[in-house]
Amino acid sequence: MIYQSIQNKANAASEAIIYGYGRISYAKLQDEIHRRAAYFKDLPQTFILAHTNELENLLNFLTLMSLGKRSVFASRNVSDEQRLKLARELDARIVTEDITGDDRLDVLDYQPKDKDIFLGVLSSGTTGIPKVIWKDYGAWFSAFSHQSEVFGINSEDKVFVLDALSYSANLNSALHALWLGATLVMGSLKNARKWPELFEKEQVSSVFMVPSHYRLLADQSPDLPQLRSLVSAGEKLDPQTASRLLELFPASILTEYYGAAELGHIAYHQNQDIIDKPAEVGKPFPGVEIRIENQLIKVSSPYVSPDYRHDATVRDLGFVEDGRLVVLGREGRMFNRRGMNIFAEEIENAALQFPMISEVAVVQKKISDNKYNLLLYFSGHDKQSIQTQDLRAFLLKVLPKEKLPNAFIELDELPHQLSGKIDFNALSKRPVEEDSIA
Repeated sequence: MIYQSIQNKANAASEAIIYGYGRISYAKLQDEIHRRAAYFKDLPQTFILAHTNELENLLNFLTLMSLGKRSVFASRNVSDEQRLKLARELDARIVTEDITGDDRLDVLDYQPKDKDIFLGVLSSGTTGIPKVIWKDYGAWFSAFSHQSEVFGINSEDKVFVLDALSYSANLNSALHALWLGATLVMGSLKNARKWPELFEKEQVSSVFMVPSHYRLLADQSPDLPQLRSLVSAGEKLDPQTASRLLELFPASILTEYYGAAELGHIAYHQNQDIIDKPAEVGKPFPGVEIRIENQLIKVSSPYVSPDYRHDATVRDLGFVEDGRLVVLGREGRMFNRRGMNIFAEEIENAALQFPMISEVAVVQKKISDNKYNLLLYFSGHDKQSIQTQDLRAFLLKVLPKEKLPNAFIELDELPHQLSGKIDFNALSKRPVEEDSIA
């Protein structure tokens, strides 16, 4: 599938991957896969990709796909001990070395089937302990044609994706670009201040990032008229950031989609709907049927991972209204206060409507036996200080008093995972006495 796309463009001089100072044409990419295939062909079936250079991991991954083998991208924040344990459990080889040698495997005749497993996605869920979600070709590749249509991306695009490929949404966007025969432009978070310069130089036309990274881009107010597609996932885009993106890039389609590594794409909404209907995550993604069972969101779609097809849910709760999905929150982030169910996401989505708010996170902390406090952590756009009493008064207009957090804690910046999503685990471990509780 991917290799066939690379083959189709191998005689062209068009660029496949741009990363740092490196540029790889589709012809060079095919040659590189043949060279690496000679190294991997007689080795075990499963590999943990843990090179410090993410381009090396991507090249190895594409090679292993062409041989019908399985890969797991080892997150940069996975410890050596966890990596070794994972290797033992999967009977896998950890790849950290450069692949050298001039031997080539010129015949790559593996023809993937929809049911063939090719990727293991690491997901910590709510436990913090990595688990493997296996993906088959059908689950991922059947979505690509729909992604092209919904996101407005084609083979002429240059698609920017951050180099944290252990985050499955980043990897999905990277593979989609190569499947299209487009140009994948990989960047790093540490060079965020240089993104506008990179986008201008390479004429990047499509971007995939999580909301926290889009805020970094929007804060620089770049002039990039060539941008046509902006795609976000992982968390809710706050209305102020969405408005700013549409103002900066009026010729682009702004898409926010809701999904999970286990279930693939579920729902999406675009442009002004993101701002006007902040409680929703939109209509079903093409090919997806959403059903609600006792508030539990379940899906039927070709994008669901094999181990979840018998019960396609990640325990998110919600409802459908006028054909559009509203997510109340993850079952594990539902708290009970004096018999009332309180969803962390309900409070967070309400707080994101406050004009100066950029990020919020609600966590529950035990303060004594059978007593818990709800804490709302927040930060402001451009590190603007927000008056707690103003935020509290705003929430009282949209939430019952019984659902208000016990404390409002302002931080210059909320902690984030490698993927860019808010790190709730880090917040839950943060000592309350060290926080400035207004």
